Amino acid sequence: MFRQELLVAIERDSNNMSLISSYQCDDLVEKLKLLNYENLLLKQMKMKPINKFYFNKVKNTGEQFYLFVSICAWLIRETGKTFEQPQEFDDPNVVISKIIKALNELDIATDFQSNKLISGAGPICVYVLDSLASKVLKLSTVQVQKPQIKTEENTSLDIVENDSEIILEKLDDQNIIESESDDERERNSIYDLNLHDRKKSKYNNKEYKVHSLIDNENFRLEMERVLPQLKIVVKSDNRDWRAHLEQIRTLRVNIENASEEAQTQLKKMQSEIVFTMDKIDSREKHLNKDLKVLINEYKELSIEMSKIANEIKENEQTKAEMDETISKLTNELENVKIQMEQRGNSMTDGSPLINIKKAVIRLKEEISELDIKIGVMQHTLTNDIIRRKNHYAEFDLGTQAA
Repeated sequence: MFRQELLVAIERDSNNMSLISSYQCDDLVEKLKLLNYENLLLKQMKMKPINKFYFNKVKNTGEQFYLFVSICAWLIRETGKTFEQPQEFDDPNVVISKIIKALNELDIATDFQSNKLISGAGPICVYVLDSLASKVLKLSTVQVQKPQIKTEENTSLDIVENDSEIILEKLDDQNIIESESDDERERNSIYDLNLHDRKKSKYNNKEYKVHSLIDNENFRLEMERVLPQLKIVVKSDNRDWRAHLEQIRTLRVNIENASEEAQTQLKKMQSEIVFTMDKIDSREKHLNKDLKVLINEYKELSIEMSKIANEIKENEQTKAEMDETISKLTNELENVKIQMEQRGNSMTDGSPLINIKKAVIRLKEEISELDIKIGVMQHTLTNDIIRRKNHYAEFDLGTQAA
């Protein structure tokens, strides 16, 4: 279980990949949020929620390791097993051994070095947390539904876009008309002013004469200087379809130009590759023809070598069996030699005879002592018997006399 994720984590760790895929970290954070770890764990520990890159790279080993083992302990408890909350000053090796034992009980693969968890971050740590979170989600009653997207109708945006299109069309027409009539306006500006002054002078009294306060040439220069600033400049809007169309056209032209150059280069490369491949094929055929005899000899020699290798294996097996029998025979021979030596020593050694002679002498002495004791006892018995007979005889004489 979780074998494939473990292999991927070990491969990333062995390749010294400092960054883990953002998908895996996002998946881990989302699983923890589904399990409501912010309210059930972080509020008790008085810690801030982690971001998706917290366990990605080693930055603060002590803090990351403490938070890692705390989350692991909480997830193990959520599976229904008892696990003590680790403290900040506990032995890391003891805590890690407890976590690995719990992982084995939950059927999570632990074919990695335990010292990879001491840093508190990295692919192995992310794998352990993700496996525990997945296990808890399977055991819990969390139900994940498909997201429901609400469609909101925004008619005001369409109206604004349509108005902007109308305004832009009007401004384009006005710019065209202005560009065509700029020269005419500049030419007739002085005449119009003079005509206006003449009409005005007819209605006024004749004693008043209106003279131009500004030189015509200076006015014309000032008009030429100010006129570009009075033009309406329409800024490009990202929502304007004309700008998109123009951008598409320019990009299409650029792609066509680049594609022509790329196609010529690719065709050239294709021709070169085909030429080299044909050259390699012809060279290979030539080598095969020249080396056909050697190849056949090599095949025959390889077959013979395989046969010899099999024979060598069989001979090695028989040799091993014969070595075993030789070792057994040598052991039996040594045992026989030991027995022969013991028997030879016993036959040449005269100590047993000496001991027997000493024992016989001792027995004779004891027998003689016993004979003496027996004679003494017989003497005492005979004396006693004689004494009793005399006593009985005296007793009988006394009774007769009486």
